[in-house]
Amino acid sequence: MERNLENIQKNIIIRILSGIVGALLFLLIVFIGGIFFKILIIFLAIVGLIEYFNLMKKIGFMPFRFLTILASIILISFSSNTKFFEITFITFLSLFIIFVLSIPFYYNSGRRIEDGAISIYGFLYLSIPSALFVNLREISIYHVLYVILITWTNDIFAFFVGKFFGKNKLAPNISPNKTIEGLLGGMVFSVILSILFSILFNFRILKYICFSIILSICGTIGDLVESVIKREANVKDSGYFLPGHGGFLDRVDSLIINIPIYFILIHLW
Repeated sequence: MERNLENIQKNIIIRILSGIVGALLFLLIVFIGGIFFKILIIFLAIVGLIEYFNLMKKIGFMPFRFLTILASIILISFSSNTKFFEITFITFLSLFIIFVLSIPFYYNSGRRIEDGAISIYGFLYLSIPSALFVNLREISIYHVLYVILITWTNDIFAFFVGKFFGKNKLAPNISPNKTIEGLLGGMVFSVILSILFSILFNFRILKYICFSIILSICGTIGDLVESVIKREANVKDSGYFLPGHGGFLDRVDSLIINIPIYFILIHLW
């Protein structure tokens, strides 16, 4: 019993320390920006895609790994150029989809049309948010900090509020530990942070309160989406990235959805 307690305490300490170190290093590169930020995002996108491919393989698919990773590198590399990004984004995406879906028909590769569709989903799921993230950094570092901090705040407080006060399950068949109380708790603290952020950086308070509520809901949906994928693959974690934290996708599942949602919000509102 004492040994198990020691192991639990040790795992918690490892989880906290690795999380703090990882977050500080990431935020440091966010502040540095430029080529260093872009290289980091390319690296993380590749890590995420590899985890995704491994999950799909467990489910029974054979994604086009090389093509998807290559297309991701190209898209992210040019995403800081706003003019290129706006003009060629749809064209590049369309060509990638057509090319990948055509491979099973033109080449005797043993691949199915479903393998192409799964590859495209991986590109949409990970590569596009990564490219938008780089573009957000070019627009303003405050946008990057806002979407990161709101997402992290929502995740952290949704977990703790749900753990101590949660009674009503949010999606018991997908993620049994998620509760409605946790969702609302994460949302409340996200709104508080959004108000503080608006005061500090002279943002419109009401506008960013609305943003924080939308991101809290969408981030939770992102978490549930990844949970569905893991359940299909019959795994607990998407991989092994940080000690005590499971896979990379486990850490960014909410952010994957929130980045494009926030990108749309700031351009429409």
